[in-house]
Amino acid sequence: MNIKGPVWALLLTLTLTGCVNLKEVGEYAGESAKFSAYTELTTRFRDTYYREQPYLTGEAQQLAQENDLKRKAAYEDLLTIHKRVTLYMQTLARLSGEDRFDLSENLDSLADGIKEHPDLGIDKKQVDAIADIGKAITKWATSARQQRAVREMIQEGDAPLQTTLQGMKTLVRYYRATHDNEQKTVLGFFEVELPYVEDPQHRLLATLARAHLQSKEAEYRAAQPRYEAAARGGERIAEGHRKLVENIDDLTSQAARDSIKRLARDIKAIRKSIQAIEG
Repeated sequence: MNIKGPVWALLLTLTLTGCVNLKEVGEYAGESAKFSAYTELTTRFRDTYYREQPYLTGEAQQLAQENDLKRKAAYEDLLTIHKRVTLYMQTLARLSGEDRFDLSENLDSLADGIKEHPDLGIDKKQVDAIADIGKAITKWATSARQQRAVREMIQEGDAPLQTTLQGMKTLVRYYRATHDNEQKTVLGFFEVELPYVEDPQHRLLATLARAHLQSKEAEYRAAQPRYEAAARGGERIAEGHRKLVENIDDLTSQAARDSIKRLARDIKAIRKSIQAIEG
């Protein structure tokens, strides 16, 4: 069959705009959107004082109360950071042909900004990056599936996304340092106080104290790998988006697809490992 010029041009256009196989891009974005370790660690960070309060007195307790107020004041902004990255990835996944994410309930939240929290590393650069991610989402969330839209969203979103992911990496380090300090406070309490009840007449109290100590030690051992896994997951997400930018002109090449698919698998594996820790 002899296909005339205008018909061939139309078929070529349809191929480029509607039928390009961006499965691997969608898988990477989808797995990144489901990576929730940061949110879980943010909630644990917020609740630090609740866990350590029974073991504090005097000036240490007063300082902990002040830090508790700061953590709670920053909490919603810290969650917004992850929600914005998640929505960006959900939008990219849908644009790549993934229909499993419903964006309708989340788009209204894009009007919300975040405040600066210098003590946590959230400065003007981070605040502006969050706003810019929101602009990219707003622009592309309702676009039809097409290779050009995917390419332009990746290019437009990379700089603010990388800045935001770097900020999240800093926050995870801060969360881990807070966790380590809490562990020293709580376990240090038992180290000081247990010797005073280690005699026959306080046997019941000593037994209960040792059982509680074992429980706290197990809790901190279980929490530690989550910080490491969250950091690795964030690094893989950032690396994946850099790969998209590097291969922006040929996202469907076998080399690009293999690389992106590998990173999607890595993100999924890290997410599953965190679930296994929690389970």
